[in-house]
Amino acid sequence: MTEQQDGTTVELEFSVEDEGCFFVAASERADCRIIGRETIQRTDGNRLEFFRVQGASRERILRVADEYGSVRGARVAEQSEDEHLLAAVVTGRCVAATLADTVAVIKRAEAVDGVATIVADVPPYGDVRTVVETFTDRHPDSHLVAKHTFSDGLPAVAENERSARLEAGLTDRQREAVTTAVQFGYFSWPRESTAAECADVLDVSQPTFSQHLWTGVEKLLTTMFDADSRATAQ
Repeated sequence: MTEQQDGTTVELEFSVEDEGCFFVAASERADCRIIGRETIQRTDGNRLEFFRVQGASRERILRVADEYGSVRGARVAEQSEDEHLLAAVVTGRCVAATLADTVAVIKRAEAVDGVATIVADVPPYGDVRTVVETFTDRHPDSHLVAKHTFSDGLPAVAENERSARLEAGLTDRQREAVTTAVQFGYFSWPRESTAAECADVLDVSQPTFSQHLWTGVEKLLTTMFDADSRATAQ
């Protein structure tokens, strides 16, 4: 039997101690806080995952990543002595991928000392029971700790749908380049990383990265302004 929402949005909070999730295990092994930022599913079956790491040195988090069996490569951009941005190519279980399979939208993923807190929204057209059962089945040592119902749609759902529309025209490489640039502060002022450093994250040359990045940015801006023009015309 499905759990109908009757037009409401449901916020779910899970506690996860699944060693099969890289960021959960790494938070314990590196004795730090790891915050999930973005996940991109690649066509080769791997995922490009971005994290903010707090409380561990660059060398320590890279060593943990290198020793973790399902990490295929990792890069770190240092923000301060004990805060960094981490990009890793990962296989194995992933909370963001699990939730995406159930139409739930992840809002927060944060792990400390081997325990993660995952918060996600289930839109009105989703089935809460299916989301909970799928999540706890795929992630050992996880359980639901809170559920809240809202009569109005939550921003995370609307933002996710808007992002999906904007990104629909991007190739996989363009999406990776744009996401890496955003997550690694390439567009920040002052700039937090160079094009060469972003290219290194993706294991491509700097000219290739720049080509994918600016083609992707052009597509995103064109789509955004076209949508605004149509809305104004109506």
